[in-house]
Amino acid sequence: MFSHIISTNTKPHLSGVAKFGETIAEKLQIPFIGFTQLDQLQQDSTVLLSVSFFMTDIELETEVWRFLSLVEEKNISFLLFFHTFDNLPIEHALIKHAHTIYAANEEIYQRLSFTDKPKKSVWSPPLLSNGLKKNDFALNIFSFGMAFKIQTRQHKLLAAKLKQFKIDYIIRFSTGFHEKANFGKYDELAHQLEGIYGDKVQFYGFLSDEAVGYFINISNLYVNFFPKGVRSNNTTIFAVMKKGCPVVTNLDIYSPHWMKRNKNILDVQEITKDTISKSILSKIGKQAMKDVKKNVNLDKLTEILLQDSK
Repeated sequence: MFSHIISTNTKPHLSGVAKFGETIAEKLQIPFIGFTQLDQLQQDSTVLLSVSFFMTDIELETEVWRFLSLVEEKNISFLLFFHTFDNLPIEHALIKHAHTIYAANEEIYQRLSFTDKPKKSVWSPPLLSNGLKKNDFALNIFSFGMAFKIQTRQHKLLAAKLKQFKIDYIIRFSTGFHEKANFGKYDELAHQLEGIYGDKVQFYGFLSDEAVGYFINISNLYVNFFPKGVRSNNTTIFAVMKKGCPVVTNLDIYSPHWMKRNKNILDVQEITKDTISKSILSKIGKQAMKDVKKNVNLDKLTEILLQDSK
């Protein structure tokens, strides 16, 4: 029995290889770790390595070489699962010490014909989730925006209130990144949100404007929070309100004056079981549509700009 699955890729929300390792680990009920967590390994243990060196990563290779040192020090036996194979020195070093080798497809298996180590051509199972969760009786909640702006503290408050009100719901997230953002942080963020919402949450990656529009149209509620409060230049909020979808956010004294709690918008601090019933949300959404067209009108803004240019 394996004590651990160790993978070169450890962010399941960003990598199929990582999702494979996590899925197998869950099936076997054993820890899924990366090569930076080798201190967990015990003497005389057996582990499964799930590897892909598709992109050059000097730091990763250093950790893998350290693993090979531990193999001798702690008498560790390992089986090796190749998701890719590129004839790299580190790959040959792993083959030399592996007990058994698995090739994720027939092409990889044939490329491993040079070694007389026990090897098998296998496969990777389907790794997609069940897809779009749909429940006509649940409250369908949607959120999109920049990943680094997501306010987990406010999401904890919302989740606690939904639990308190015993409301059945589904919450879906789409996230965007700025040009120089660290995409690895998306996986960390996803894990945090899973910790808050549990099996109620689903992630839909970086959706196009058209796809975002689709989810707004099928949702009963849109959620987005800000470090202090919504501002008059938080255009995502206005885009949602313009479609008639009710919004729950956080408000403060600098939020647009025309935003009225429980009339055209909801403040997470003040929501009640009644205010997030579908019937009330529908009324709030309709009023929001009217008020956003009146108060953040493009024609009015360009008129102001043109007047001041004279």
